[in-house]
Amino acid sequence: MILASILLAVMTTFAQTTQDPAVQAVREKLEVVYDLGRVFGYIHTMDKEQKKLALNSSQVKALLVIAEKILKTTRFEPKEAETLLKEIEDKILRPDQLTFVDSLAIAQASQRTPGSGTGSTGGVSPVQSYMNGGPFNPMLDTTRKIGQDFKAAYDYLKSKK
Repeated sequence: MILASILLAVMTTFAQTTQDPAVQAVREKLEVVYDLGRVFGYIHTMDKEQKKLALNSSQVKALLVIAEKILKTTRFEPKEAETLLKEIEDKILRPDQLTFVDSLAIAQASQRTPGSGTGSTGGVSPVQSYMNGGPFNPMLDTTRKIGQDFKAAYDYLKSKK
């Protein structure tokens, strides 16, 4: 009887952690949106901690334009996030800045667990909202780290303007 209870508990735990393949596919597709939000936090850290990598005024202005687009977007599509990330990587940041930002991203990714930052503490998760055709912009959610970091970066950039 004890063995059956343990087996049932293990099976229930496994069932709760095994994601629906459709949800997993959407989550992977949306990862670029989370990456866009995270890059603002990394840029903020870089500018504050690495004086030789500090942003110049034209970089600040360009990043503010992108941040303001993000703030006006209630439903972020992966393609739009990819375009904005590419603009930051190819047209705004210098190679040495991009190298530093990438190193922060790699360090953070190694600390994250799969799916972290994409769940919900109550109600509909951001991924589920996206799947249902609803709003999806994790950078606007200041109850989560990604939203807090984005807001801090945006406020910081505005102060440098």
